[in-house]
Amino acid sequence: MLSKKSTFVPIFLFIAMSSKAQQLEEITVTGVVPAGSNVDITKLAYPIQMANAEDLDKALVLSVADFLRQNFTSVSVNDAQNNPMQPDLQYRGFTASPLLGLAQGLAIYQNGARINEPLGDTVNWDLLPQSAIESLTLGGGTNPLYGLNSLGGALVIEMKDGFIFEGANLEVSKGSFGRTVSNLEMGGNNGEFAFYVNVEYFDEDGWRDYSNSDAINFYGSLGWRRKNTELNLNFQHGESELTGNGASPVELLELQREAIFSGPDITENDMDMLSIDFSHKFNSNTSFSGNIFYRENSTDAFNGDGSEFGICSFNDSAYLIEGLEEDDLEEIGLDDDDVCDSQFNGASLLENFLNDTAQALNSDDTFNIEIFDDDELSGTGILSDNAINNLSNRKQESTGADFQVTVIDDVLGMTNQLVVGSSYFNGESKFSSVLELANINPLTRLTTSLGTGTFVDEAATLISTQTESFSLYFSNILDLTNTVSLTASARGNKTKVDLRDKSGERPELNGSHSFSRVNPSLGLTWQYNEDHNVYASYSESSRAPTPIELACNEGIFDLAVQYAIEEGDDPDDIDFECRLPNAFLADPPLDDVVAKSFEVGSRGHLGDLQYSLSIFHTTNHDDVLFQTTGRSTGLFANIDKTLRKGFESSISGDLRRFTWMLSYSNVNASFEDNFSALSPNHNFADDEGEIQVRSGDQIPGIPKHQFKFLGNYELSDDLFIGFDITRNSNQFLRGDESNQMDEIDGYTVANLRLRYEISEDLRIFASVQNLFDQEFETFGLLGEEPNELEVPIIENLKKPIFLGAAAPRAGYIGLSYNF
Repeated sequence: MLSKKSTFVPIFLFIAMSSKAQQLEEITVTGVVPAGSNVDITKLAYPIQMANAEDLDKALVLSVADFLRQNFTSVSVNDAQNNPMQPDLQYRGFTASPLLGLAQGLAIYQNGARINEPLGDTVNWDLLPQSAIESLTLGGGTNPLYGLNSLGGALVIEMKDGFIFEGANLEVSKGSFGRTVSNLEMGGNNGEFAFYVNVEYFDEDGWRDYSNSDAINFYGSLGWRRKNTELNLNFQHGESELTGNGASPVELLELQREAIFSGPDITENDMDMLSIDFSHKFNSNTSFSGNIFYRENSTDAFNGDGSEFGICSFNDSAYLIEGLEEDDLEEIGLDDDDVCDSQFNGASLLENFLNDTAQALNSDDTFNIEIFDDDELSGTGILSDNAINNLSNRKQESTGADFQVTVIDDVLGMTNQLVVGSSYFNGESKFSSVLELANINPLTRLTTSLGTGTFVDEAATLISTQTESFSLYFSNILDLTNTVSLTASARGNKTKVDLRDKSGERPELNGSHSFSRVNPSLGLTWQYNEDHNVYASYSESSRAPTPIELACNEGIFDLAVQYAIEEGDDPDDIDFECRLPNAFLADPPLDDVVAKSFEVGSRGHLGDLQYSLSIFHTTNHDDVLFQTTGRSTGLFANIDKTLRKGFESSISGDLRRFTWMLSYSNVNASFEDNFSALSPNHNFADDEGEIQVRSGDQIPGIPKHQFKFLGNYELSDDLFIGFDITRNSNQFLRGDESNQMDEIDGYTVANLRLRYEISEDLRIFASVQNLFDQEFETFGLLGEEPNELEVPIIENLKKPIFLGAAAPRAGYIGLSYNF
């Protein structure tokens, strides 16, 4: 478990090559639809990884994130939430995750529409129906033409349509943990009009206790195509109810890996998305393309957790209080019964007594007791200090459009391709949350149906946010010679972020922030000979802080104290943290993140083998870090510099009936600044709850070494067997940015799959995940001591280390039928 330290332009890129034989053929560089000018891959000065629908089908994985983890170089996954549909995906140390509280660094596009959600740039993998995907393209590097949030790259997803998929297919699989996955798809065309529909369903009990989840997605497309024009109307509806009960205390994992710490932690998504994409060729040299989209997602969250509150009696009346920790009382030789049984007439007298006692005993503890009067609570008035329910809803609407013109012509006798475009994005969010006092089942550790109906008013939030961005961009590829091409690109972004309090009770939430920047890029490619292509590039990209980051940043404490003084409140009652996603404050703003990247690489052939090699160096200026103060609490802060550098390599080939791929990545992600970070549960934290991070310390959660080996063997014309092996090295805990504590052990995991084609239309398949039933963890963080939750078993656990355990061995079998 723990060890000692030992383009999207929006120009989409579609590689016209098989994953079995990745030859340097032409790729289509187009606008927001698959039509336009062809560009030889040897003219692109950055790495590209691509897969098609057949590759996805053969991989026998659950989600897009699973496929990327298994098949793409430099991609790893963290099981922070411990739900197979809610992974943290990382590419070269940059993140795409469904969880608020992570600084996102990858842009995700579906049919040309950016689907990062507006509140926190999060990505909902559960709302991507894998069986409806036609292609995946992962572009590496900090290319400004990838658009918003593309600090580390962009993932471009193209969905199927009736011109691509003709016929009908039904697929059903079942297996471990009560999992059922099924999908039905149909498509066809008459040469001019096309239709495609897909329904995908997922349901499982989960390998951990009380972790059942389900999701259903519908995707449909209507298309029209004539000689030089294409138009597609796409609609998607997705619903999911996912239970991800999060990381478990390390001591609990040693007792029972399936057990949960507390729960439930349920996320329900209800999403609709409508998009139109189109293209038109005026002639062989000029084309116009674009897309328009609307996306709406309503997310309800129910999180049961331990309580930070207590109940004390003053003058024989019970009151809810905060700031009285059992551990602090024990240090001065007291317990709750000694001070909370009407021994004092009020909270201020109790606070004075405790601080005087601590001082007399030379204790460093300082007590700050906050009492909640009846008018500060709403609902039934029933008190409980056993647990809490965090209940929230966020409604997010995204509207966007992108238009671009492509012109191919000669300049001074040299072939030149120019793409000029503009884009608009508007993301609006409405967020509401309440905190309910609850009881907890001591056996299941669930708060389901145990809420008291009493709500803490000061913890309630009702805000709206808006993120509006305008962009202009161009990309120009000039063939200097028959073998050398120069690419010059730039993108100008102007982004405005507004936050508004809608309750009328918290005007301090109101804030407006503007960010503007022009990001350049320059690349050079050289076709050394027919087998080897070399490229080099420099590029910049940026992203504005998200509303969640602006609303919960490191200046929250000073500003909250200022407001408290102005309103005549006690500034000592201000909490020094945000409970994600339930607490917000607007100012002071964070700076926008600017990434500057150098890349050098080569790709081509070594005899019958295909290879790819690249060296990258990306520096993030004013990067955003979430500083952990608990399992679900903390603050965002700007860090002067972070660095992600390293190299990635892959080699693949065919040996008769055996196809294989071997890859190795070195991702060295580090802080390049000395600073103090909040981490009060750290072993080496000072009296202020801070640790000292030094330049060169590793960024937590990112394995430095990644090794992958994939193989597929054709046993006969009808029988196929495949495997994949992944090795990830150690990583540091989130909250241990100073790298002073033990690391999470690295791990090796192997998966096996089998496919038998009974006939041309009927096949059966099976897979085994975690073939050797290895016990390992892919994620870890520092939280409060588990024994603060006073229930059996948990009350005896002391280590504030929480780990995300990987699922044990699991097997699945399924049937696919074409009709």
